[in-house]
Amino acid sequence: MRIVRLVASGEPDTNEETLRDGRVVQVRPLRDDDARGVEALWRRLGARDRQLFLRLAHLATEDPGAVAAPRRGSAGVVAVASDSSRRLAGVARYELRDDDAAEFMVFVDGSYRRAGLGTVLIGRLAEAVRHAGVRRLVGDVPVSDAAMRALLHQLGLDDDERVTGDQVRASFAVQETDAYLDALLADQRAAARVALDHFLAPRSIAVVGASDDRTSIGGLLFANLRASGYDGDLYPVNPHHDVVQGVTSVADLSACARRPDLVVVAVPAPLVGGIVDQAGELGVRAVCVISAGFAEVGPDGRALQDDLRQRARAGGVRLIGPNCMGVLNGGPATRFNATFSPVFPRPGRVAFVSQSGGLGLAALALLDSPTLGVSGFVSVGNTADLTANDLLLYWGDDPRTDVILAYLESVADPRRFARIARRVSRRTPIVVVKSGRTGAGRRAASSHTAALAAGDQVVEALFRQAGVIRVDALEEMFDVAAVLTSRSATSGRRVAVLTNGGGPGILVADACEAAGLLVPELAAATRDALETDLPAQASLANPVDIVSSATAEQYGRSLRLLGAADEVDAIIVVFIPPFLTRAEDVAGAIVAAARDIATTKPVLGVFMMSDPPIQALADAGIPVFAYPEQAAVALGRVARWSEWRERSTGRVVTPVGIDARRARALIDAARRDRPEGGWLGAAVTLELLDAYGITAVRSRIVRTAQEASDVQGEWGVPVVVKVAAAIHKSDVGGVALGIESPAAAGAALRTIREALLRSGADESATEFLVQEQVDDGVEMIVGVNHDPVFGPVVMAGWGGTLVEIVADVAVRLMPLSDLDAEEMIRSLRSYPLLTGYRNSPPLDVAAFADLLLRVSAMVEDLPEIVELDCNPVFVRQRGVAVVDVRVRVAP
Repeated sequence: MRIVRLVASGEPDTNEETLRDGRVVQVRPLRDDDARGVEALWRRLGARDRQLFLRLAHLATEDPGAVAAPRRGSAGVVAVASDSSRRLAGVARYELRDDDAAEFMVFVDGSYRRAGLGTVLIGRLAEAVRHAGVRRLVGDVPVSDAAMRALLHQLGLDDDERVTGDQVRASFAVQETDAYLDALLADQRAAARVALDHFLAPRSIAVVGASDDRTSIGGLLFANLRASGYDGDLYPVNPHHDVVQGVTSVADLSACARRPDLVVVAVPAPLVGGIVDQAGELGVRAVCVISAGFAEVGPDGRALQDDLRQRARAGGVRLIGPNCMGVLNGGPATRFNATFSPVFPRPGRVAFVSQSGGLGLAALALLDSPTLGVSGFVSVGNTADLTANDLLLYWGDDPRTDVILAYLESVADPRRFARIARRVSRRTPIVVVKSGRTGAGRRAASSHTAALAAGDQVVEALFRQAGVIRVDALEEMFDVAAVLTSRSATSGRRVAVLTNGGGPGILVADACEAAGLLVPELAAATRDALETDLPAQASLANPVDIVSSATAEQYGRSLRLLGAADEVDAIIVVFIPPFLTRAEDVAGAIVAAARDIATTKPVLGVFMMSDPPIQALADAGIPVFAYPEQAAVALGRVARWSEWRERSTGRVVTPVGIDARRARALIDAARRDRPEGGWLGAAVTLELLDAYGITAVRSRIVRTAQEASDVQGEWGVPVVVKVAAAIHKSDVGGVALGIESPAAAGAALRTIREALLRSGADESATEFLVQEQVDDGVEMIVGVNHDPVFGPVVMAGWGGTLVEIVADVAVRLMPLSDLDAEEMIRSLRSYPLLTGYRNSPPLDVAAFADLLLRVSAMVEDLPEIVELDCNPVFVRQRGVAVVDVRVRVAP
């Protein structure tokens, strides 16, 4: 149950929500043509609820449909059943009051009680009123309505109750909290469990398109199912054969002896819709569509896929695919392979979701190793319905899964992905290969922010905020998974290297430092203990080189000593086979020593040989690598994730001194004046900053040279004269600095106007700004860009005219937490300039972070803002000052 904006620019006005019982509803704004549906819902309510409905809706007569009539200061949302009935399952509405609150009402069909629909509707309403500049929802609830009162409390929002007679005056803040997002996630997790249990724990499976031809997809898939040892009922569906691969076949789904839990479809695309229809009629809840020929082939295929999805919704069916390679459960309880992969990996604790079928085939082969194995695999294909987000929820709560791997070509619903992944990653690490790192597809940018906060940098920000471990290649993904599923996935950054060769030890040390790990000097006590049993030529620094003649016993004793050292968080053991010592003996010594080392310290093996003793080490939870760099990179990724998991999540805060309703009025008025959207005028932009408590340098809009002269004379300080239009001012000679007299101010305006006319920017030569010149502080940039896939993205960095060349920026997805703001600033290469570089005074970093939170709050409240550029922002010893700002709104 994700919250999305009701009317945000560029977003559909209808969104689906999966309830905790697995049913799907479509949620959209309340419209005047909903009157009949609202009345029908009202008549299904109990007598007491019908009277309460009329009272809360301020209706004197029994005309509940009037709730749908448009009213100024009022809006609502409805939930429509996605099945064939299409009836209204719930309605919610708010009416603005004079203060910062809105009255609300929520009513749900009795058959949807306890399914989480009330939570969905209240969440949508809360987001809508937040965009209207309102901070609280208030409403009356009968004292006896324990369910609604519990719902309001369990939402996790800042709520309050005041009892008066038989009514409770309920009030709650609409600002999202961690408790609120946790409540949403609990419902989402329940919904994912209901949907995916049918796919991953079916008691019976039907394969439509099964055949004797094992070179066909249907034939190969059915053969794999049989070979996997699935112990449930298995039905080949083929109207042209009585027997398929020795199993009695049925003509269609209705002829199965019992209703299948899962139907796998491998027939031509035009036939799939009819099969889904029949599945829905029979009460089948899970259909995996292997068939290709849908959205991946173009517009006609997209239309076929949309029709398939609508058929599934009408029949209450959930889909995986189409254009996928199937699903499997690695067992041991319900073990089956419903894919066309010839490899069925051994049982393990790694789950994998892939958007690529071909890559999924390769992944299953790599997962079939002593150090890994698989708990589950799903190829999601075109994601017509269920997505990787649903699988994160499912496997994140699965006791058989320790690590979730994902290959993603795109991120479905990034805002929901971030909310899910941030919480799942605290318990179950998520490792992702995300393709498309290059910027080849980046659009032409109209602002510094749009140029810098785009492309792969946004994906990186999403994963960083959510605690997702991003890797560059498939091999690296499995290396990281091997460390995460080992005897200890927790790790600090301090690594001891134990080797019988100096060269490999140096390689490991270099690779560790490149991966962000530390190779510290060992304490004197540790070196003294090591020295007692090692030859004189051994190196006792770190790396510890016990030389090529080292015995298995020396490996074991040295490993125990390093494991006991307080200055060591993890150990990488390197072995190169010499003439005398056997690899098997060294592996045995490592295993024995590892048992004596605290389980919080990972032990990794690097055996640089063609046939390493992997099984013995893997059985002890010790991952084995062929090359030093692999071990170091994987351990570095895990160490960073461990640090992220231990940190606070931060809070999304609303800074004080914000007048959201004033800002809403400014935006609405500007869009009425310019329905086509575009850059806001200077006057409106400065007012908008003021409404959010953002300090701009002292400014005044002028039109003539005389007005510019008068302002400078009035202020009596050095000023800047610039064009007010939202353009790159320095590119067209639109800025004059260091103006110290009235005459110079007037002359500067005339010079700028002439430059604009010469450049053809006649429309910009009408309004100008006179600003008090800022001579202290460091120039920074703060901006927002509305990414077409990921939504609003906030950026901070080193500012000025060279911002795109220097490219010292940090990017995060919104909403921004206080911790996000702090980490963005600290991650900048220019951060030392803010903290007192080379005896310069430290600057007000807290005020800079506060500016980021105010900009984030502005764009969260006003989703019509699609681009914002504050450049430069001067961070000073006390406070910040925005010097130049541009804001663009959507049509």
